[in-house]
Amino acid sequence: MKPITMLALACLALSGCKNEEPAASVPSVELRGRLEVDQEKTSARQAQGIEGEYFRRVLTVDGSDMTLDAFINHYCPADTRDETCQKALRIKKIDDVSGATRFLPQGL
Repeated sequence: MKPITMLALACLALSGCKNEEPAASVPSVELRGRLEVDQEKTSARQAQGIEGEYFRRVLTVDGSDMTLDAFINHYCPADTRDETCQKALRIKKIDDVSGATRFLPQGL
């Protein structure tokens, strides 16, 4: 009986040692969001001689605005298998080429 009690107390003590933050659940959000002109990148590109405006994707998450990059950094850890995060990462790859675009592949 004594070994079982010791084992139970050890397990209880170790369970309190976990210092991880709880994983933020990924909210359901419209990943297409809206497009805004990114003045900083537009100015940098125009200084390089590239004409046109550079857009960024802005999402509305729980009533507040957040860029797609900020959404991924906040809600999507590197090893996630969440469908929303997978779609967000695919959209980010497309947007990183030349800025956010309205024309995304079917299913994103």
